[in-house]
Amino acid sequence: MSAILSAEALNDFIAPSVACIKPVESLPPPPPPSNDLTVAREDTLPAAQTAQTAAQISLTDCLACSGCVTSSEAVLVQLQSHTEVLNSLEQYPNRRFLAVVSPQTRAALAVALGMREKEAGNIVSRLLTTVGFEAVVDEGVFWGVEHWFASREVMEEASTDGPKKPILASSCPGFICYLESTHPELIPHLSALKSPQAIAGTFLKALLIGEGKAKSPEDVYVVGVMPCFDKKLEGARGELTSSAWRDESSEETPVRDIDCVITTRELLSLAEIKGINVRSLSREPVPTPQLSTDPTIQAFLSVATTNPQNTGTSGGNLSAILRSLLQQHPEATLQIQQGRNIDTVDYLLSSASGDVIAKFTRCYGFRNIQNLVRRLKPTRPKALPQFGKKPAAPAAGRRAVKRAGEARDERQVYVEVMACPGGCTNGGGQIKYDDEVLWKELGLEKWGSQRELLAKVDEAYFSSDEGEKGEEGEVRKVLDAWIRITGVAEEKLVKTTYRKVANDIGGRLGEKEVLEIASRTGGGW
Repeated sequence: MSAILSAEALNDFIAPSVACIKPVESLPPPPPPSNDLTVAREDTLPAAQTAQTAAQISLTDCLACSGCVTSSEAVLVQLQSHTEVLNSLEQYPNRRFLAVVSPQTRAALAVALGMREKEAGNIVSRLLTTVGFEAVVDEGVFWGVEHWFASREVMEEASTDGPKKPILASSCPGFICYLESTHPELIPHLSALKSPQAIAGTFLKALLIGEGKAKSPEDVYVVGVMPCFDKKLEGARGELTSSAWRDESSEETPVRDIDCVITTRELLSLAEIKGINVRSLSREPVPTPQLSTDPTIQAFLSVATTNPQNTGTSGGNLSAILRSLLQQHPEATLQIQQGRNIDTVDYLLSSASGDVIAKFTRCYGFRNIQNLVRRLKPTRPKALPQFGKKPAAPAAGRRAVKRAGEARDERQVYVEVMACPGGCTNGGGQIKYDDEVLWKELGLEKWGSQRELLAKVDEAYFSSDEGEKGEEGEVRKVLDAWIRITGVAEEKLVKTTYRKVANDIGGRLGEKEVLEIASRTGGGW
């Protein structure tokens, strides 16, 4: 990232662009047959021959091209939005509509509405059930599932010297998209686990089909309410569809596990369109309907969020892994070292003698991700010097620049990577301090700065008073019951794949090439 970025600025998350500027390549019509030859300058050609119309790019075209992330974000905002949710509610009244709400969204709404985080969650549930949703499930309950599998994955890798070390967390779709299109050589380092949102989509659709409450994945419409625009990218992945877990002999058209993703801000826009004053809604809890006849699963889905006190702002995989390792190695000690800025932290697991046996890192924000990627990239082979010439001496006073791979720490086992500085509570889809329309609608005074607002959101996020969930025994019981009901293997519930994506920055794709890429099966951006 640019050196002019301030270490104090928490605003380098991926924000949506206004419009995609990729032009459509059009050829001029053939001239009429004539023997007369004319010479003209390019700037004097007729407008019809020189003009290039703005592209009408679909979601699949944009993700297949991978020219830039922000352009795809603009398309996704149009195709996955609160208006799309409302249209689907009207168009498909016989479908079962379920919502998965993130704890970070509830925390942001608690600050905006001036109430406790738990009360804000109750208002979200009441709002969505009012407009036609059957049930609202807390994404936090699926954090426990991911924590359990993440701990197993890391412990298996830590006991070997495999090439996957360090494992890079795969919960942030902005980082995944960046790696697949820009640094595909690092894809083997990615964790094989889905994000909690993706796990929730598979879990709920397969459950209702297994219970006989739905005939196909198309009968269940799952909406994610998330703090980040990049979650729309995740919802659109071809790997996260029913084709990944349904019977291979099925001839059904693949259906997304998460049909639509809306952000925190869009949730308030949905209420505005429906004429609902969210502050006037009851803050009392909304009973969870009977989604499963199995008491273990029903209790699992009815629980409020996990206690985030020690999980960090982005779901807590790293914290859960550290707790699991400390439980298995009670003689070990944990040292915390602050990095170059507040978004990089190292956690050193040391033996009784003081030797560091494993290193874990929290890395948030793209300017820190750039440094991480630079250290992990394989070292390029050195070019041989020209015959008879000595290599030039480095300029005086200039710091030596380390080549890729030279700064890699072999003790590093796991890195929790998030694109947004400050983590998911600072997602691009969260409420902004300078949103004049929002503050006027809610009748509240706006905050002085985004940093001030983010501090309040973090405070609300960490104020949850719910008990800790996701212990090993509980997760195992839930998974066993789910597998028995659905007949789907747990690998298909929690694991996914990634792929290299051709980056066409600066290039041009013909219409036929775009259609071929966009129609490929098997996912990818």
